[in-house]
Amino acid sequence: MSIVEVRNISFAYEDNHDVLHDVSFNIEKGSYTAIVGHNGSGKSTIAKLMAGLLEFQKGTITIDGKLLNEENITDIRSKLGIVFQNPDNQFIGSTVRDDIAFGLENYSVDPSKMDEIIDKFSDVVGMREYLDREPSNLSGGQKQRVAIAGILAMNPEIIIFDEATSMLDPKGKSEIKNVIYELHNEKKLTIISITHDIEEAINSDHVIVMNQGYKYMDDTPDNIFKKTKELRKIGLDIPFTYQVKEALCDVGIKVDYVKDLKGLVDEICQ
Repeated sequence: MSIVEVRNISFAYEDNHDVLHDVSFNIEKGSYTAIVGHNGSGKSTIAKLMAGLLEFQKGTITIDGKLLNEENITDIRSKLGIVFQNPDNQFIGSTVRDDIAFGLENYSVDPSKMDEIIDKFSDVVGMREYLDREPSNLSGGQKQRVAIAGILAMNPEIIIFDEATSMLDPKGKSEIKNVIYELHNEKKLTIISITHDIEEAINSDHVIVMNQGYKYMDDTPDNIFKKTKELRKIGLDIPFTYQVKEALCDVGIKVDYVKDLKGLVDEICQ
């Protein structure tokens, strides 16, 4: 069942620079979708349109059966959370606890229940011991984990990660990738990851490749990464595990599809 339906969306900024051209796709409930492409391909604009932060000029977006419009925007936003690129721009509170509480206060959650909710979701992202810390004393990866906890506390059905690892060091990137995988596998949330890092797409269920504002590909990771010529034609490489697979196949060794970032090739068939 589709939880997101995008139909024939087009969008241009005020300078008349066209960003999206007649883009359509579906995202299944409980799936993990990676939307990949170069900077300027339109992928982050898609995220902002789905969250109702920009208004599209043509087409429709349906979230959980409801058409995105002015009448439904508040209800739709209650189902959807978004984690942005720069964690420093997302903090409101003077402590981690205050920051997670901010959204709960806006939704008029009973104050007597807040501590339990904050403890629960800070624990999910491994930040419970930091609740009384100032955000300025946290690493980039820790800040993003706090941002994720704040969104989880709002009980969304969909979380969009808009280049959420692009400003992090390798350790921070690894931390956030692991959180994303756990949210998908254990919490069964619908995950949409907007990224230019092709490696992030390996563990997804569904990959959408954007190029110059057009949907270029839309398929499973395995089917997408088989099309090496098409990806390289638009300047995208394939994940390292697939490069290994490609090299082994060139010398006559068949390699099964691997969905494991931690291992290079775990399944080799003779």
